[in-house]
Amino acid sequence: MSLTAKLLLGMLLCCFPLQVLAWDWHTRITLSLKDQPLLVACQLLEKNYGIHFSYSRDVVDLSHRITLEVRNKPLKKVLELLFEPYDISSSRIGNQVVLTMKSKPLRTISGYVEDARTGEKLIGATVYCPAQRAGTVTNQYGFYSITLKKDTSSLYTSYIGYTPQRYKLPATGNRQIAIGLQPTNSLQEIVVTENMKAHLQEQTQMSKVNIPVSEIEAVPRLLGEADIMRTLQSLPGVTAGADGSGGMSVRGGSPDQNLILLDGTPVFNSEHVFGIFSVFNPDIIKNADLYKGAFPARYGGRLSSIIDVSMKDGDMKNYHGEVSISTIAAKFMIEGPLWKDKTSFILSGRRSYIDLLMDDAVKSVMDLGENGDFYAFFYDANARINHIFSPKDRLYLSAFGGEDALIISQDHDYENTDAPDQRRYREKSSFKLGWGNLTGTLRWNHVFNQRLFSNVTFNYSQYFFLTHYHYNFQSYTINEHSQLYGRYTSRIQNAVGKIDFDYRPRPSHAVKFGVASTTHIFKPGTFFFEDDSAMPSLPDTSYNNFSTVGVDMVLYGEDDWQLTPDLHLNAGLHAAGFLVEKRFYRSVQPRLGLRYLLPKSWALKAAYTHMYQPIHLLTNNGSNLPTDLWVPSTPKVKPMLSKQLTIGIAKTTEDHQYEFSLEGYYKTMNNVIEYTEYASAFSSAGKKWDDQVIIGHGRSYGTEVLLEKKQGKTKGWLGYTLAWSDRQFAEVNKGKRFPYKYDARHNLELMVIHQFNKNWEISAGWQFSTGKPLTLPVASYEGIQEPSPYDPQQPVPPRADELGERNQFRTSNIHRLDLSVTYTKKKRLWTKSWNLSLYNAYNQKNPFYYYVKSDPVAKERYLAQKTILPILPSISYSVKF
Repeated sequence: MSLTAKLLLGMLLCCFPLQVLAWDWHTRITLSLKDQPLLVACQLLEKNYGIHFSYSRDVVDLSHRITLEVRNKPLKKVLELLFEPYDISSSRIGNQVVLTMKSKPLRTISGYVEDARTGEKLIGATVYCPAQRAGTVTNQYGFYSITLKKDTSSLYTSYIGYTPQRYKLPATGNRQIAIGLQPTNSLQEIVVTENMKAHLQEQTQMSKVNIPVSEIEAVPRLLGEADIMRTLQSLPGVTAGADGSGGMSVRGGSPDQNLILLDGTPVFNSEHVFGIFSVFNPDIIKNADLYKGAFPARYGGRLSSIIDVSMKDGDMKNYHGEVSISTIAAKFMIEGPLWKDKTSFILSGRRSYIDLLMDDAVKSVMDLGENGDFYAFFYDANARINHIFSPKDRLYLSAFGGEDALIISQDHDYENTDAPDQRRYREKSSFKLGWGNLTGTLRWNHVFNQRLFSNVTFNYSQYFFLTHYHYNFQSYTINEHSQLYGRYTSRIQNAVGKIDFDYRPRPSHAVKFGVASTTHIFKPGTFFFEDDSAMPSLPDTSYNNFSTVGVDMVLYGEDDWQLTPDLHLNAGLHAAGFLVEKRFYRSVQPRLGLRYLLPKSWALKAAYTHMYQPIHLLTNNGSNLPTDLWVPSTPKVKPMLSKQLTIGIAKTTEDHQYEFSLEGYYKTMNNVIEYTEYASAFSSAGKKWDDQVIIGHGRSYGTEVLLEKKQGKTKGWLGYTLAWSDRQFAEVNKGKRFPYKYDARHNLELMVIHQFNKNWEISAGWQFSTGKPLTLPVASYEGIQEPSPYDPQQPVPPRADELGERNQFRTSNIHRLDLSVTYTKKKRLWTKSWNLSLYNAYNQKNPFYYYVKSDPVAKERYLAQKTILPILPSISYSVKF
């Protein structure tokens, strides 16, 4: 080397600090980290020891948090402690430590999580790998898929009410494994460790509530019947109509904006007895999810909520069942194997019997005659068959039917007054009011491979309403008879075919996509009248006898992806088209949900959803009734659209005792409809029904708070909602906004369930809601009549009322306390249970409706209130075997 070159090399070496060339793998390191990202560790090593790191941020994730305390350890050992748990390799190139990801072989473990005793698939069970700090949950069919490093030795599985299990994995290879969990012996759920249960703040989905069946059965009962819809109405953001009336509003929407699914099949009217009970028998329910917002892309067709109810599969191993009798109804459920470990069935039925108890009394009071009849009842029945063809193929066939009926028939023979022993004529009449649902579902689950799962579904559903009137007159003395018959019917039918795919490439990445087609057949209202005694005979007297067919097509995709340990993304797109009367409506609905973990285990969540609803419900302004009519969009009435923005925070305490969530939302609704002021509900269902409605806009916004205690002998929740909901129509209220009929400023719900021991359980629920909007007269005018000298007895002149602004008044506040106590005794072969419930325990007179009443003596008119549900005690007895 020349002298000049040596001088240049010496000058170059002098430009670098000596410590840069001083470190090696044996350099002694002292480092203290407490819950700090790996990036902080690299920065400290560079600052204190001159060790520079080189890496690609797109490849190497240094956001993992670590706690480490080392003193005077070799650099090589320190880097292993820092990076090896996260599969990061380190190597020295020149004077830098280059970080790359290790390439490790992967394998996929998939299968079903089920009840070890019955084979029942468990929805939402947690499957977790502690070594990799990765986990997943089973889908709505109990299927899971998790891709892990090849050297992973075990999985942990947990589910509420079941004993968590550690499952040792085979040494190598992809595997399909069915994991069976044993129910806990006591009614208390055990404490689940942090590694086995996901915290609320770690869940991407917001505005979702899962209702365990145990909570449905523990909530105080009305007339002895547990009810899922009444349980949902005790949650923030959900309000019901007046006591004893139907309809449920979610975040300011109307009842028809709630999509109610039973095994994936729509149910158009979920109510028995004008909303006092729902059609869902809790004995056959496995899981129920309520989505109030942040709707996943796989759901569509409604604006306000999704209520997804899943039926039990049926016991694959043993026969057992339940028989129950309550104040108003009796029911049964039986399940078992048709072919052990291959085919199972479940069958349930329920019928009320208030008409059987009151038949004689009603006949006497209503003077129905010796051969008259009175029936007032509801019934429902569920059936399901589940067959396993192979580990990759399962077939489900389920059906549901239910009906409410009121039948009054009179039958009288009238005697001749001159000859009491001779009959003069006979008069018979009958009236029937009824409504009901019918659904059927055929579903095929197929596992393509360990990461790809599919579900093919064909279902049918219908809702019908009918009234029948029959009158028969027969004279015994002269040749005279008359026979009249009238009928009004309404019906909507749905036929759906769809296929859904669930792809799990990584524990932190899940993709769902699918396609569906729905054919709607609307027959909103047909009148028919017949008079057999007419001469000449009447022509066809039916009218509005027409059907409208609409076809709904859907394509969706959603991606649930954990981008970093702190940031989780759920993005989706729901594309829909609706073809009706040669008009095609299309809609592209983006869905976006974000979750970001904050310090101290708080989570910030946000979501945006765009929803679309091509069908409408014609309803009066007063209350929701079975007579309300489903109709499709038309060229005049476009599909309803909504946009909802939600933001909130959530946290689960470290001991899993409490969960807290706070959410605020703002929702707009376009193309909402109402009857015009002069339209009649029964005469507006013809081909020109869209001339009888007005189209407007709606909005709702508010804040919801939910504090829930999840474990221990005492469980329950406290919910509060502060909300606004209004509507605006150009033709109503001078075009100004007015409060919607479900607008309630404050709602408070408190539910407490306490387990004294394995035999005794008590529960109490208290609800408070500010008054609902009400329109009342603000002035009254006496009519004027010309006096007549020939008629000294003048009739009372007519009175004209002037109504104020729409819904500017409020009903009285609504509140109610419900109490329940349950005694359970387990025998060797069966378990008996007594339940005593007290509905409206302090007999609060909540309004059902208001009316203006006149007092002719005082010559005054005043507002009167009608209450139909006072304090109601009930008792039920059940036996499980």
